Amino acid sequence: MKPSKIIIPIFLSIALLAGIFIGVFFDFPTQSLALSESSQRENKIRQIMNYIDFEYVDDLNTDSLLDLTISELVRKLDPHSTYIPLDQVAASDENVRGSFEGIGIEFKMFRDTLTVIRVLDDGPAESAGLKAGDRILVAANKEMYGGEVTTEDVVGTLKGKAGSRVTLSVYRPTGKTNDIISVKRGTIPLKSVTTSFMADSKTGYVKLDRFSQDSDKELGKAIRNLKRQGAQNLIFDLRDNPGGLLSVARDVADEFLSKDKLIVFTKDRKGEETTVYATSDGEFEKGKLVILINEGSASASEIVAGAVQDNDRGWVIGRRSFGKGLVQEEMTLADGSKIRLTTRRYYTPSGRSIQKPFGDYNQGFLEKSGYEGGDGEAIDDAEHVYTTKAGRKVYGGGGIMPDIEIGIDTSRSAVMLYHLSNLSNMDSRAFNYVDQNRAVLSKMDRKTLLNDFEINDTILDFFFGGHIERLRGKDDKTIELIKGRIRAQIAYNLYGSSGFQEAYSKFDPIIIKALQTLDNGQALLQ
Repeated sequence: MKPSKIIIPIFLSIALLAGIFIGVFFDFPTQSLALSESSQRENKIRQIMNYIDFEYVDDLNTDSLLDLTISELVRKLDPHSTYIPLDQVAASDENVRGSFEGIGIEFKMFRDTLTVIRVLDDGPAESAGLKAGDRILVAANKEMYGGEVTTEDVVGTLKGKAGSRVTLSVYRPTGKTNDIISVKRGTIPLKSVTTSFMADSKTGYVKLDRFSQDSDKELGKAIRNLKRQGAQNLIFDLRDNPGGLLSVARDVADEFLSKDKLIVFTKDRKGEETTVYATSDGEFEKGKLVILINEGSASASEIVAGAVQDNDRGWVIGRRSFGKGLVQEEMTLADGSKIRLTTRRYYTPSGRSIQKPFGDYNQGFLEKSGYEGGDGEAIDDAEHVYTTKAGRKVYGGGGIMPDIEIGIDTSRSAVMLYHLSNLSNMDSRAFNYVDQNRAVLSKMDRKTLLNDFEINDTILDFFFGGHIERLRGKDDKTIELIKGRIRAQIAYNLYGSSGFQEAYSKFDPIIIKALQTLDNGQALLQ
């Protein structure tokens, strides 16, 4: 599924769920908490499991039963403490490590067949000759078509140990040929910096999707590249970023803050503090800066946004963030399973704990998103007012409240696009259009396609067909928004999420506001 500003509630629901379960981890030694063999608690657990093993009326898998029991026990502590069963550890580690072992493709089930959307650059699939648009009919002797094939089936088949091979039976619509391709699996990086481009002649844009081990290196590389293109200002997009490693959050914030600026401090159950300060190694310590957040920005994202805001380094624009101010430490159990246990609270430099009450996690989307507040400055809440280094007011009480708040776009143009997208199944039509015109589109310069590709009446008819009459007589803004969305979805199917974001950025109200703020000379506060 592609990103979309119009169907944002769906994606943000996913992002919020991810924000609950993907914690930030603090880098300090694991404390031993082993129970004595003779402890009453351990004996009680052993007795119960033995009774179930030997006395219960039916045979049961007590290992899975124990996993469920542990999960329920840890879940009762708070929404962020979690138990990771052994069979889920590898997938969990991939997110933290920022890589996985597989063949390196983006795919979708198109008309019940596994279809390659994009082949990752320099990956095993590209080396083996797999191309966007290829239909994979059989992989490792398993059929990859039919209504019963799930995403889990595909991932489980294509993933595998680096160096191992998987044989694919591939149909190519362009030449109407069937080929057998053997792909040697490899280590595929999961890039956390998914998009970077020049938003205007002097402003760079970087999108960070999550915080993993190499995020700081990826960010530094992106910033250096943008500087070479003339970037004097930077928009750093943390919307829908659910967080990750606290150590990486520290390093990312350090890219923007000068030496000895406080980034974050934490407190444990005894009230003992650990403080983290910036160094002199940042790639963007000078220059105008805007941080973008929304209700899907959690944990590590909030640390970075809070550090920038409290140190008056730049403006935070968007909607109130998720509100996760707890730190998890990951602990490995004897069988290889893991628990992530909340061990500390973190505080922004001004002293804000931005953890919101757990009961507020179930608020409605519009209430959480800041829609009721609309556009404009942050709402004053006298009970949770703090001050930045320069004396500006900032607000606690759950999440990071942006300096400039942008409500959800509920204009007639946005609503029209939302309804047309649903009526015409625009996502599938975009892939179908690219699939039918791939030979021509693939020869087009990326910059030209993203900015100047004409969405004419023929293309509009292809996307909307019988619903095209709904466009007749609409205002120019609505038509341009719809054409921009179509161009962005075509770009997604050619270049991935980076193509979508760059093509759609000129219609994104939060990016538009960020550019206006930078142009007004307001974004450099220190």
